[in-house]
Amino acid sequence: MAHLTVITGPMFSGKSTELIRQIRREQIAEKEMQLFKFAEDSRYAPAEKLASYDGGMIQAVPVTNTREMIGRVLPDTQLVVIDEVQFFDDIIIDYVSHLVEQGKRVMAAGLNLDFRGEPFPFGRGSLRTMADLLVRADFIVKLSAVCTYRSEVGERCGREATRTQRLVSGNPAHYTDPVKMIGAQESYEARCVRHHIVPGKVCPLPTPMTRQSVILESR
Repeated sequence: MAHLTVITGPMFSGKSTELIRQIRREQIAEKEMQLFKFAEDSRYAPAEKLASYDGGMIQAVPVTNTREMIGRVLPDTQLVVIDEVQFFDDIIIDYVSHLVEQGKRVMAAGLNLDFRGEPFPFGRGSLRTMADLLVRADFIVKLSAVCTYRSEVGERCGREATRTQRLVSGNPAHYTDPVKMIGAQESYEARCVRHHIVPGKVCPLPTPMTRQSVILESR
């Protein structure tokens, strides 16, 4: 049955590991599939390999944008797999929907939030984000990591981590820093909400409701 599955979560939550596990299941079932990954992501393996930080590895086709991938998807392909989908341009949102409408299954893995704790944006200048892809998903596998923050006495937090902390020279990155910087363990950590630090981020409080507005909304 055609559908879109998105595997998401912060860095170090095992997204690519889960993706590789699912791929191997499909290989046993002898499904016709094609695997794509963002070409500039070579943190754990060469560009033509889909890899996880724990050492899992599988062959994939590196592409730099959605249009390049469109030209490579074959008519007989039953399953299209996309790793690090958040690094693609926003055309990917409509294209995966098109593939599903054609009767294909699509499985994509990527970060739901950027280092600021906000929906990861697609492409420079685009107003569309990973949230726009997630609302189109038929199935969502949401993973979490372990918070690696250490206190002043060296104790590790260990709570469930749902955020990605970017560090620059050991310090939390500023809110105005560029969103897309492909890094590895040296520059990113998994953090819980409590220990996710973004200097310069302003979180406006909701406007308190007056008695009059409560009365109007209740009518």
